[in-house]
Amino acid sequence: MTTPGSYTTETSDMIAVHQALMGALDAAPTLVGAAGDKPDRADPVGSYFENVLEFLHVHHAGEDELIYPVLEERCVDDKETLERIAAQHSLLDEPMQEARSAIAAWRSSPSVDGAQTVITLIATIDETLRPHLGEEENEVLPIASAWISPDEWAQLPGHALQSFSGDKPWLALGLVRERLTPEQNDRMLSGMPPELQTLWTDQWEPAFNGFIAEVRQ
Repeated sequence: MTTPGSYTTETSDMIAVHQALMGALDAAPTLVGAAGDKPDRADPVGSYFENVLEFLHVHHAGEDELIYPVLEERCVDDKETLERIAAQHSLLDEPMQEARSAIAAWRSSPSVDGAQTVITLIATIDETLRPHLGEEENEVLPIASAWISPDEWAQLPGHALQSFSGDKPWLALGLVRERLTPEQNDRMLSGMPPELQTLWTDQWEPAFNGFIAEVRQ
């Protein structure tokens, strides 16, 4: 019987999540800058980044609830490292709130100055987030692979979907699936509950494809 410390849990899906988040944030200068003072562009682009920030929020909330406390309890020798990296989440609270407020203000009254404020604040998030994600991938994922069971790890996507308070819960899933190979996407789909498979295929995937095309036009 496999026990904590001897698992071989596949944790590389988190790298795809990180890539999706950073790819979305890195697109801010292009997407927000082009939208500028155009209401027909600021609305979808603003909605996009509001939902991306909610994606980041629920991603970290899932780790805070399901991953770090378990690892800190099981991995005494690594507890100090785990606590330090987990604490980095709180460093994003203020810049994320400032960015959310700026996006809402720009979306309701588009201007070039407002767009630049959004770009600047998202860049501030990026500066803090990028090294944090690197440490998670290099330090935490190898520990999690050995000390978190596959069933425990599999709780993360469901937690994110249940916690998501944005108006486009399919956006995060679509952005992650863009980063996966066809084989990984097939495996993800087959691992979903049947009702979620149907929801994604019939409603969410078409909604994602249509919205992302509008945002990126």
